Amino acid sequence: MIPFSCILFLYAVFIISIVFKGLGGFLIPVLLSFFLTLLMFQFAYLRKGVYATRSYGFVFFGVIMFMISENIMAIKTFRQDLPFQDFMIMFFYGLAMYSIVYGLVKERIGIPTLS
Repeated sequence: MIPFSCILFLYAVFIISIVFKGLGGFLIPVLLSFFLTLLMFQFAYLRKGVYATRSYGFVFFGVIMFMISENIMAIKTFRQDLPFQDFMIMFFYGLAMYSIVYGLVKERIGIPTLS
C-alpha cells in the first residue's frame, strides 16, 4: 500500500507542477480537488480482493479514466489548450462514469438477498 501511495503522490506533484504557474488564487481548490480524486483512486484500489474481479476492474478502470479527464481539464484551464480537448474531456468522463456504474451494478447482482 505504501508504494502505491508514493506513486500517487508523485503523480499529483507532477500534475501540479505542470499547471502551477497558471493556478494563481485557485491553488487551494485545485489541491483539494486532486486530493479527493487521489482518495477516490485509492479507495478503488482497496476494493481489490474484496469484491469480484470484474467489478473491481471496471471501477478501477473508470477511476483512471476520470483522472485522465480531470487532468486534461486542469491542463486546458490553467496551462494551455490541447488538440481535441473538449472531445477528450467528455469522452474520458463519459467512459469513466459508465465503467464505474457498470462495475458497481455488476457487484450488486452477485449479492444474495434475504428473502
